[in-house]
Amino acid sequence: MERFIPQYQGTPWIDGASVLHVYACPQLEHEPALARLVGACRDAMRPFPITVMGDDTLHCTIEMVADTTADKISAEERGALVAALREHVASIGPVQVTLGSPIANRTGALLDVAPDEGLLALRERVREAIRSVRGPGALLHDGGRLHVSLGYSWAEGSSDALQTALRQISPSHAVVRFTDLHLLDVQFQQRPRANGASAWELSWQPVATIALPGPAAGDPQGT
Repeated sequence: MERFIPQYQGTPWIDGASVLHVYACPQLEHEPALARLVGACRDAMRPFPITVMGDDTLHCTIEMVADTTADKISAEERGALVAALREHVASIGPVQVTLGSPIANRTGALLDVAPDEGLLALRERVREAIRSVRGPGALLHDGGRLHVSLGYSWAEGSSDALQTALRQISPSHAVVRFTDLHLLDVQFQQRPRANGASAWELSWQPVATIALPGPAAGDPQGT
């Protein structure tokens, strides 16, 4: 496991910069099985040099608006983006997924997402919305495999040892229902850690909540 460094436009993040993102954010107060799983993962991560996501920063990244930083996107442009997002997801209802098992990766730990077809379809609608108002240059990465981040490493550590600890957690999965998306002004800042080290910490300011108002999967009224 190596130190996490956030990326923007293919280069390391500028300390303190903020960028608009669309996230799906699980609400632990409404998801007791996920709350238990996340709590167990936090216990497993405690001995490791990892900045753990709090209840208020737990998220699944759907897409980044990557053509420019958030401070250069006006209120009018944000309004147009929100309107486009709402229009493009209007026919999509809540998306249910299973989160888990927890996985140690190169820069921390995460919860896998499966099945991911519903969220992948939703991501394509989000991308269409972003392209429609900001052009194709606003999408600068493929997004990778969907996941929920549990924490980011701030120093080197053993991914094998972390995976061994995470592997002991049972149950290792939780069913979660996403009923909306969040457009957020996401910032990364470096904060001091022990022995002169520093860690990248994530925070955000809300811009808009975008409901998924269509029929849920399996709803007999759906098409």
